[in-house]
Amino acid sequence: MKKCLVLSVICTVITAACQQPSPSSKTDIPEDSSLIDVKDTVTPETITDSVTLVKVDTISYTEDQLLGKWLQPVPGVDKATQGFLLKKKGAITSVNTYSMVYDKWSVSHDTLFLWSHAEGSQQKDSAAVIDTTLIRSLTDTSLVLFPIKAAEGYLEEYKKVKSNKR
Repeated sequence: MKKCLVLSVICTVITAACQQPSPSSKTDIPEDSSLIDVKDTVTPETITDSVTLVKVDTISYTEDQLLGKWLQPVPGVDKATQGFLLKKKGAITSVNTYSMVYDKWSVSHDTLFLWSHAEGSQQKDSAAVIDTTLIRSLTDTSLVLFPIKAAEGYLEEYKKVKSNKR
């Protein structure tokens, strides 16, 4: 019986010695955060704000939509109007704005650019000005602009005048 017991112990020792050693502890390899794939939560066409969801550059107007004569009442003068006539290829004409002469215009997405200069009998030189306005709304008969240098809430409203061409 002693022989069986000794033989059993020897077999157990040999079996244990022949097995692959298990790793004693897993070594911690520091992670490089630059290799972690982080999904972008903001898509190129939207910007999330804490108040609203804003689409970027989704509103876009064409030159053809803006062509025509756009007039607004002259402040303080009853029945008088002023404005501009937008023509093809950036041509523009002032309407009842005698001291300001428009030179050209263009549109990019929702922004209307109006180049002008002042003229008058007392001015020898005049600086060119580029009015940059955001188009707040545009229909077949109405154009609402927000000049970017204006106070928040200020809007310029124009009505389209039908041309008499036949």
